Amino acid sequence: MKSKAISTYKEWTKTNAFKDFVTVGVISFQAIVLVEVLELGNTLSETVTQKAWPIDKFITVPMIIALAIAFYAQARLKERTIEMQEAKKIAEAANNAKSTFLSNVSHELRTPMHGILSFASFGIKKHATASPDKILDYFQKIRQSGDTLLSLLNDLLDLAKLESGKITFKFRPANLNSLIDISKEECDSLALEHNLTIRCEHLEVNEKITLDADKIRQVLRNLLSNAIKFSPEGGTIDVISSKKADSIIVSVRDQGAGIPENELEHIFDKFVQSSKNKAGAGGTGLGLPICREIITAHKGRIWAENNPDIGANMSFEIPLSLEANEQEEALIGADLSFEIPLPLEANEQEEVLVDSAS
Repeated sequence: MKSKAISTYKEWTKTNAFKDFVTVGVISFQAIVLVEVLELGNTLSETVTQKAWPIDKFITVPMIIALAIAFYAQARLKERTIEMQEAKKIAEAANNAKSTFLSNVSHELRTPMHGILSFASFGIKKHATASPDKILDYFQKIRQSGDTLLSLLNDLLDLAKLESGKITFKFRPANLNSLIDISKEECDSLALEHNLTIRCEHLEVNEKITLDADKIRQVLRNLLSNAIKFSPEGGTIDVISSKKADSIIVSVRDQGAGIPENELEHIFDKFVQSSKNKAGAGGTGLGLPICREIITAHKGRIWAENNPDIGANMSFEIPLSLEANEQEEALIGADLSFEIPLPLEANEQEEVLVDSAS
């Protein structure tokens, strides 16, 4: 109980109200001292001139305190006005960002949905006259648009959960070299389609690092997929890991067109892709924002830079260990689950708890 009261007191001493209280107290003390000095000066002058100072007719402690508080209140009002103006600018920027985000989401959702509806409509109209190969082509395009839409929705769900903090991270000691190898194998088939080679240069010390293995694999897959999309056929992608003091750096280097300097930071924003991406590279523009959220949860950082000769370099750095999370599951925010009621007749007897998709 005592420690709680102390904690509450410490929190109160950091508030603006406490600062104002102290300031007014100091002003009052200074005013009292000033009046005492003036009174002393008045007494001394009377012994010499036998005349009272006129200043003592209108300077009193309450008046000095009132004037000081008025000046201080005016200064505080100006400060608060500046703070409100800054808050307004931040709110306007956030509102503009939200509008841009919703506009981009609408566009990204509309494109694959339009493809699904269009080719389904073609199939309905021409099912009696079109050849089986044509009907198959319609179905393939519908499937392709459906996969694109599903990928976008999954990315949106992942990003929403990460940004809101409603996702569970399982920090455990894991072998980073093995995670890189597994991610490479998962992307090998896609690389072969583009006649690309993925090479790995591992840490010399094969030690375990505290991390969420599934989430780091997701980061590695995203970075490798990006490198494959933006690399010319016949090129090579290098995955290099190195140790730096108490952290590990992993870099994915491609041989593509690189990234304009003014876009190196913005490519981690939602729905943003490099203007130098090759035609038809595709993607939702959410992969890198998801990577940034995951690496941030690992107390690390992620960045992009251009190689001196050719291509871009996407790197992330994470600490070797997260002591607080080595043996516990870290719940970032609340668990993302919700209840969906059944129809009234069935819901009278039972409830169904549906876990959200990851």
